[in-house]
Amino acid sequence: MSQAGSSSAVSSTSPEDDWASVRDPNERRKIQNRLAQRKFREKARLQKEESERKEENQRKASGAYTAPEVDEVDMGDESGLPWGSISMRHIVSMGKAKEQSSRETSIYAAASRSGGCSR
Repeated sequence: MSQAGSSSAVSSTSPEDDWASVRDPNERRKIQNRLAQRKFREKARLQKEESERKEENQRKASGAYTAPEVDEVDMGDESGLPWGSISMRHIVSMGKAKEQSSRETSIYAAASRSGGCSR
C-alpha cells in the first residue's frame, strides 16, 4: 500500500493526523507512530473483547446440558406401549461409548496429522 493511499484513509479521522502535507521528517514520523499506536491499541482492545466473549460463551455452553450417567437413568418401563419400550439405560450407555470412541479417534487423528503420537 502506498503512503498516499494510507494517508487518505487516515485523514478522515482528524486534520492533525494528516501527515501527507508535513515536510519535517521527524514530525511526520511522530504522526505516523501515533496513528500506528492508536491502530494497535484498537486492535488489541477488539481482540480482548472477542476473547472475553468467546470465554463467556464457552462457560455458558459448558453448563447448558450434560448427558445423564447410565446409573442416573430410570430402570422403569415406559408406560403406554403394550410390548414395552427400548431400554433408556442401553441408549445412554451406547451413546457414551460412541462419544468416547469418537473422542479417542479425533485425538488419534490430530496426533497423526502433526506427526506425533498421543498414546
